[in-house]
Amino acid sequence: MKHFVAVLAATLFSIMPAFPLFAQDSPSAQVVGVVKHGDTTIVFERSNAGLNLDQLGAFSQVTADDPSLASKLAKNPKLVENQSFVAKHPALAQYLEKYPDARDDIVANPGNYLTPTNGSSWSRAPAGMKD
Repeated sequence: MKHFVAVLAATLFSIMPAFPLFAQDSPSAQVVGVVKHGDTTIVFERSNAGLNLDQLGAFSQVTADDPSLASKLAKNPKLVENQSFVAKHPALAQYLEKYPDARDDIVANPGNYLTPTNGSSWSRAPAGMKD
């Protein structure tokens, strides 16, 4: 019996370090909000899974160098689809040339790139929640 307990203990100790890996759906997920309503609990998570962090970092640099550009795009992200607007901002044009998929992503997911300002028609808050 002592041998069985020793083998069982050794087996458990050898596989225990792997348990945290099973507990995490995404190593980069972060809980940003929890809403409870009756028996329902909704957990809002933020994750960078699937995001091109180089692309986001490069966009941050473009907008940091030109804060007025960031403000204009925050009010209307669809301006990245306007060729005459983009042509007036050479750094943005270079960015969109380097990251051609960013144009659609900025329009579809502006909260990944921009901070909403007064006049923004979008918000980072999940549907049904207020900032």
